[in-house]
Amino acid sequence: METKQITRALVNPTFAQISDHFGYTASEYATEIATLLSKWKSEGMVEVYQTPQDKKYGRIKSSEMNNNGVICPYYIGLYHARLVDSENDPLVVVKFYEDDVEHHTQDATEAVDMRFMIHHEDYFGTREVKKSHAALRAMWEVIQGKIEEGD
Repeated sequence: METKQITRALVNPTFAQISDHFGYTASEYATEIATLLSKWKSEGMVEVYQTPQDKKYGRIKSSEMNNNGVICPYYIGLYHARLVDSENDPLVVVKFYEDDVEHHTQDATEAVDMRFMIHHEDYFGTREVKKSHAALRAMWEVIQGKIEEGD
């Protein structure tokens, strides 16, 4: 498991709009969003896990490699976490970025940015979508476009 020290934990300005695009109303999850951000802020770090045994509320997982070890180039640098403790959906997609120098600390230079909420199958694909490279690629391109909206 890896620990990423953070300067801040933020909600991207496009969070509500993009979450809405994927069927989630941000205001309905305001408490859960605030709780997760508060956890990361108070700890000053985010734990990154790789194996299902290490999955725990508040930890994030890299989105760039699937369970079969195949890299998705559209998801490089993206991570996801469960927003609600003990529930699979919604996922919250996060990205790290170099924070403004004024927020740098002795241990951290990157902020974690909560980008949007999305259903697991809309992010990783249904079984049917996974069978079609063209459908999978189309899904990835939509996600990449939404990430670029928040950059």
